[in-house]
Amino acid sequence: MRNRLEANGPTSVATITALCIALNVALGTIVYLIKLPVYLDAVGTIAAAVLVGSTRTKGFLLSSIVGSISFILSVMAFNPVLFFFIPTQIAIAAFSSYVIRPLLRSYVLDGLLTSRRGALVLGLGVVLGIVAAVVSAPFIAYQFGGITGSGASLVVALLLKSGSTLFQSSCLRVDFGAGRQDFAAYTRSCSGKGYAAAH
Repeated sequence: MRNRLEANGPTSVATITALCIALNVALGTIVYLIKLPVYLDAVGTIAAAVLVGSTRTKGFLLSSIVGSISFILSVMAFNPVLFFFIPTQIAIAAFSSYVIRPLLRSYVLDGLLTSRRGALVLGLGVVLGIVAAVVSAPFIAYQFGGITGSGASLVVALLLKSGSTLFQSSCLRVDFGAGRQDFAAYTRSCSGKGYAAAH
């Protein structure tokens, strides 16, 4: 049963990697163009970390490649600011590969997510958001002065107006948008009867 969840052959790894890159670019583009105050440009990175490779380390390497390439393509296409956030994609890949991957894979293999497991999944999404915030906040605060042109810059403006420092505002802005939506979107897509029926 475990083999149905893994993508280990060269063709399947290449296919899933390409799809994950496209998913990151597509969701990132939509969020950027609509100026939503959330980040969904790591759903493909998380999916690659969980689905690709026979080991956590291979999953980390491939999901790091997915995140890096998707941001490089996005830099060339529409948002030059994303180049500075490649380390955030690598941090998301590391957390997803070494922490989320073993838990989520066992839950999917066991069947549906229970409410107790769902709470753990939500908690992991919050921790992932904090990891992304810690890595991204210095770039947002000191490289860009808190404003990167995304919809989340509105959150920074509100927090600055309320008396928070630039670094606090940038950190809260990233935690507000990163990780939780990406992780929640991914877990909804691969848990439950829809996933079981497809695989």
